[in-house]
Amino acid sequence: MSKYFTIVLILFITNNNGFVGKFSYAEKDTLEWSDFRGKPKFDSHFAASVNTGITYQWSYGKDKGEIELNYQVDSFCYPSLSWVKKGHMSEDLLSHEQLHFDISELHARIMRKRLKEYKAGKNIRRDLNKMYKLVERMRINMQERYDEETDHSKNKVNQAKWDKKIETLMWYYRDYTK
Repeated sequence: MSKYFTIVLILFITNNNGFVGKFSYAEKDTLEWSDFRGKPKFDSHFAASVNTGITYQWSYGKDKGEIELNYQVDSFCYPSLSWVKKGHMSEDLLSHEQLHFDISELHARIMRKRLKEYKAGKNIRRDLNKMYKLVERMRINMQERYDEETDHSKNKVNQAKWDKKIETLMWYYRDYTK
């Protein structure tokens, strides 16, 4: 048993470069270049890529005939899947990648708001899966539109517009940080 545990531990450390596999926005909301621990994709025309996403879990119970929904929604950054090419570590590029993380957190807040407003019925599982898929599709679409409109941080005018847009939306959903 201890031999197996040691092998698993070594594999975990090796596969994650000795670092934690992910961190949530609640744990750390500001990216640093040291968070980009993945191997750069030299065949990519991008200088950097941050890997982020949202997850949710839920359960429910009945109390006096009323359905009580419990849930947790988090946005994450995955350092071992995030990368930057040498010589491209600028503050402008880091700010651009930060907004990708912020966009994921924005959609986690949107999901929390929708879950809070959800009135549980007979098809909870179907309803929540549908809700998550919609929010995830919205997140992916916004991430893609952001990169297109900013030309991956090269269009400074549009980058500034997106910075303001996401700042405003994050403020609007400020009541859904947890």
